[in-house]
Amino acid sequence: MHAVPTNLITGFLGVGKTTAVIDLLQRKEKGSRWAVLVNEYGAVSIDDALIEGSAPEGVTVREVGGGCVCCASAPFLPLAIHFLLLEARPERLIIETTGLGHPARLLDSLRMSYHGRLDVRATIGIVDPHDFAKPEMRDNPVFVDQIQMADVLVMNKLDAAAPELVSDFQSWANGLFPPKLLIAGTTQGRLDPAWLDLSANDERLPLFPQPRFPAPAHRKGGGEKGDLPPGPLPEGRGSSSGPLSAPDSQATGEAASLPLPSGRGPGGRSPFSPSAEDGVRGSDVKRYLSAGGPACGWVFDPQIVFDEAKLLALLANTREVTRLKGVFHLPDEWAAVNRAGSALSVNPTAYRRDSRVEVFAAGLDWAVFERELLACLLIPGEGGST
Repeated sequence: MHAVPTNLITGFLGVGKTTAVIDLLQRKEKGSRWAVLVNEYGAVSIDDALIEGSAPEGVTVREVGGGCVCCASAPFLPLAIHFLLLEARPERLIIETTGLGHPARLLDSLRMSYHGRLDVRATIGIVDPHDFAKPEMRDNPVFVDQIQMADVLVMNKLDAAAPELVSDFQSWANGLFPPKLLIAGTTQGRLDPAWLDLSANDERLPLFPQPRFPAPAHRKGGGEKGDLPPGPLPEGRGSSSGPLSAPDSQATGEAASLPLPSGRGPGGRSPFSPSAEDGVRGSDVKRYLSAGGPACGWVFDPQIVFDEAKLLALLANTREVTRLKGVFHLPDEWAAVNRAGSALSVNPTAYRRDSRVEVFAAGLDWAVFERELLACLLIPGEGGST
């Protein structure tokens, strides 16, 4: 049995990891078998629904939710990988980590526990220029070590970054040690598939190593980016590379070139019980609150239909929200909704199993938000496609 080529896709919340994974899947060789393991912080899995709704044939998607695999969900990782390899028999495995996750412990686990079964190749770290521009983010241990452990470092959303910021990023990235195999820029999360086959450097060490049984700091303090203990940016000696450029379909990839599907989860039922006047039975909607309260998710039965205008207004204009992802049954289609900061995007999706949303927010009253969410439901009988 050949070891399965395996890559981690890492990056902070909202950098475009899921978009990048979907794009890679859509460009995989026809007939090849790929598997994707999605790790999510919240109890309601969204990314696997988005990937499942966009993936071509030959892709198997599984998720480990309710925390990051570096800590809270770590005991479930071996089981998830075992059954994924057994059922899918993939020719490649992609692991998308939670934006709040530290990759070092996961990489150690993959290399030690799956030697001979997984061929751990280049870890790809994705950076949002808006994050890089914030001094507090460069002092964030999780952000720093996601970059530190990456073999390939990619600035996404290059089209939204000022030239001065791109130049600053490249100069900074060129000074990291150990040097990166590749430093690149891209838009829309587009990665060169050849980068996946670059060899990993297993001598990369975290600047903020975790204790063996950590009390995860990212589950405290409301989940804000500035809540983690500060630390310095890594310094080092790296060889200079050329100007950042987006991946080319002809790129060689050489170093010199640039939820739970059933809607069930560990959380409890919502303390707010919908009434018949809300157009939804109590069994049709479930709320799952993540430990520490920075995130909350909801799952709705698939027959429930949302008013598109009301829903998008709520999701776009709730000021406390810093990040959200969801899949919703609208009157004329099913749609994937994504918000990072104040930017909201809506795209069609083939996912039909249920409507679901995961929201990260600071100081938001979840019960009030839930009532506003339920107010977006269409009255039964007003229509909706299947």
